[in-house]
Amino acid sequence: MSSEQGGIILQYLARALFAVLAVIYFNHSPAFFFTLPAATPWVLAGGYLGLQLLLLLARTPNAALFASALDLVVLGVVMLIDGGEPPPTMALLFLAVLSNGLLYGLKRFLVMLAGAEVILAIVLPIRISQGSGEPGTSASLFLLAALTVCMLYFGLMIWRNQVLARSALEAAWRDPQTGFISHGALTSTAGWLIPLHDRLSSPLTLVLLHHDDLAALTETVAQRLRRSDIVARYDEQHLALLLPCTATGAAEKVLHDLRERQPGLRAAVMTLNSANAALEQVLYHLQTVMPRTRDNPSHWLAHAPPLS
Repeated sequence: MSSEQGGIILQYLARALFAVLAVIYFNHSPAFFFTLPAATPWVLAGGYLGLQLLLLLARTPNAALFASALDLVVLGVVMLIDGGEPPPTMALLFLAVLSNGLLYGLKRFLVMLAGAEVILAIVLPIRISQGSGEPGTSASLFLLAALTVCMLYFGLMIWRNQVLARSALEAAWRDPQTGFISHGALTSTAGWLIPLHDRLSSPLTLVLLHHDDLAALTETVAQRLRRSDIVARYDEQHLALLLPCTATGAAEKVLHDLRERQPGLRAAVMTLNSANAALEQVLYHLQTVMPRTRDNPSHWLAHAPPLS
């Protein structure tokens, strides 16, 4: 169900269902808009579903786009032969546009909306020129206007949902207050650093930083650290630093430089020489060590003991 092929099959089943509903509707209609054989709806439905099945099985490039174009063409023909006034099958055009927007996003929605308007611009003048009176014409135009407004409204909702989803994704991976990666992003993506440095026999130093002015600390850290260093928002009060290929002495020099720029900085540090510990475990261990630090020149830095 979650795969792309599953979505295509589900869309084909929906097309088949609406085709059957359209055939049932035409079989219970008193007459077509034009004089046609009674088997016309069956022929249309069979040919339409057969072509859609071919597109489904062929898996050609842009098959989904060809299938959507076929939807528009067949719906144009169906609206042209619909004897209702206004034609109820016009609603199927609205469903085709909306379903493409929900499945493929705003760009496909706009393409389908433009295609639907082209179909309506062709079909409605023919129906109006062959129609029997003004009341039916007014009702058709009202239905067209109402469905167009609905499609535009749903298009705005699709666009809004995409913006919200993008914002939520950015918030999940990027902390909005500091601009560094979030805690969740750190633990999800940076855990591979510990076993990597163990294989390379290279030290990896982890640091937890605390400062009362988190914004000032953020600016200082961003200016001081190397591109290879990883900085993340650990919680409301702490930043987490991962310093690859950095021994304890080199890490202490970095931290002393940060404290000179930001007095009041406190830090807990630990250099890993083994891949036995998970990243989240090490960061939690540093958090438990942090209360040992004080805001004075001799106790602002705490070295975490090795994990047992």
